Amino acid sequence: MNLLINIKKRPVEFGYAMLFILPPLGMAVLAWFGCKEWVAIIRRRSVLSTDPVSILFMLVTLASVGAAIANRQVTDLLSTAMLAGYYGIYLYLLNNPGRLRLAKYLWITILGGVYLYFSNQFYDVLSHFITIPPDVNLMTGHLLMGFSKQNRLYGSAYNPNYACYLLILALSLLLVELLRSIKLRSMQKIAAELVALPILGFSIYETGSRAGFVIMILLLLLFTYNWNKKIFISVSILAVACTPFIFNAMPRTDSTGFSMQQRLNIWKNSFKLFTDHPLFGTTSLGFPDAYHRLTGHTIAHAHNLLLSVFASSGVVCGIFFTWLLIAGSISLIWSLKKEKGYLRTTLFFFSLPTIIAYGLLDFTLSSPQVMLVVIALVSFWVRDQKQQRGSGRHHFLMLHYFRSTAESRRANKETGIADPVSLSEASELAEVTDHPISKKIESGTVNEWIRTLALHFRLFDKKTDRESKIALIPRSLTMYNRKSPKKPDGKA
Repeated sequence: MNLLINIKKRPVEFGYAMLFILPPLGMAVLAWFGCKEWVAIIRRRSVLSTDPVSILFMLVTLASVGAAIANRQVTDLLSTAMLAGYYGIYLYLLNNPGRLRLAKYLWITILGGVYLYFSNQFYDVLSHFITIPPDVNLMTGHLLMGFSKQNRLYGSAYNPNYACYLLILALSLLLVELLRSIKLRSMQKIAAELVALPILGFSIYETGSRAGFVIMILLLLLFTYNWNKKIFISVSILAVACTPFIFNAMPRTDSTGFSMQQRLNIWKNSFKLFTDHPLFGTTSLGFPDAYHRLTGHTIAHAHNLLLSVFASSGVVCGIFFTWLLIAGSISLIWSLKKEKGYLRTTLFFFSLPTIIAYGLLDFTLSSPQVMLVVIALVSFWVRDQKQQRGSGRHHFLMLHYFRSTAESRRANKETGIADPVSLSEASELAEVTDHPISKKIESGTVNEWIRTLALHFRLFDKKTDRESKIALIPRSLTMYNRKSPKKPDGKA
């Protein structure tokens, strides 16, 4: 009865939990809320959000419609419906922040990763005694798709690569939670998290993903760096010295060269598909057919995040997505420097780069199960950026930064002109006023912008840094509060 009440109170959290236990049910629950959000937007005639992720969704959706018309494939409109569903879920999470709390999302993902391992072991044992019907495997996520061999862990994610990314994301969130528990000196939480840590690590290894294995090592090094700098230096030196041993310990080492050659061939053919359909792409659902017509082989996706966007959505979406990755990375580093010790920013710094890192060799976002988990994480990040700015402007668009810098520079100039000046300075000002105002960007303005931007990345002096740490520690120990931390001068 209590479980039913919790489901009624937190149906979105229930939907995300079902993504790991009964994936089709979880997708259906979240799709319902996406449709519900679209109906509410149409009834209220609300203006859609203009954050960069929303713009990307709009561009990709329009590109899918253009591809269906240009390629004369009505079935490609199914991609449009799927993208509209993803966009509706994203808008629902963005506009209703209380429906899915970050702390609950964090532990749903961590425990979901643990469930992937134990469910895989359970089904392996059960399959030796009885024949499990395919419908049951489909509902529970244990129906293998895209692979012929079943000697790799995939749990309830349908595919070892999809399972590996979900495990990588769970590991990144667990490491941030472990950092928090260490700061709180909560021995019970530390013990529980240290039990889950090897389970996730071993599960990543059992998926057989080489990219996942490397990313896992990098995440552990990043955790060590945030925990203890001296231990990090020692561990890094040891890791470099043991590189040959680590390479041999990597799963499926013997097939690394063959697998990389396959990836290169897929990338080459995917780029050819992009050049054949440069404006609108092939759509995500039309990619396998287009690839088969080109090569005679069937590949589900381009096995690369950037190439997948370019090939399936065209040049405009590809360029915008590339810019979004660059601007978002700069903003993430900027936030980490500005809000040193803020646990929420640390969580994004651990988790968001895993999307790009794993996307270098695979395109796990082709799985609706993985895509929905990532959409929630991105919605938290976008909402956090909005709250940092206060005015609703988006930090990683960077445009407001240059605007505020220019306004500050103009204000300083006006103040300087009002001050007393010498005769020589007055003559220089008089000469300047005789010339028309130049509309070109002066090199000094650009240099000043660059210098000001560089100052944001500089650390405070020792005294200010010590004061900022004292101000930030109490907030870093809270459970991922949505309010941004106070600055050292006491302003919000």
